[in-house]
Amino acid sequence: MKEQCLIIPQHLLQRIIEHCLDEKPIEACGILTGRDGRVLHAFATDNSKRSPFYYEVDHAQQRLVLQGMEKRGEQVVGIYHSHPTSPAVPSSTDIRMAVHYPDAYRVIVSLDGPTDVRAYLIKNGKARRVKLYAPVDAGGEWHDLRGSIKCTGADWPDSDGSLR
Repeated sequence: MKEQCLIIPQHLLQRIIEHCLDEKPIEACGILTGRDGRVLHAFATDNSKRSPFYYEVDHAQQRLVLQGMEKRGEQVVGIYHSHPTSPAVPSSTDIRMAVHYPDAYRVIVSLDGPTDVRAYLIKNGKARRVKLYAPVDAGGEWHDLRGSIKCTGADWPDSDGSLR
């Protein structure tokens, strides 16, 4: 059986950690798109729950990401969120809510002590930790959608699916 792993370019992983630290004490969240377990685009989104214990990706921002992703021929590779006061281990809520995008990796950034980042696959109510690689020389784009998106249908006009 081939070992599963998630590849996030180091510069994108650093931006994810910064996003999580910026949002503390609430949980930060975002979407990772790409192909074959390789992140090509990382999207910082608003947590519509504004909670230190739960997250929900803003629906308008999620629609925007999915529209662009389809135009680029990508898929949801992962979903990330922070645990401001607990370890980088899926909570019972994380496991219960991981029904959408069942093949997506779940990345958890713990801010409880030294920053710790871990990746998991969650299927059938079970979480399995997977390797996370952060190559220095890999490309990829960061998109910060927080506070700026009110989906009107004209928010993603570029034919190649790129953000402006």
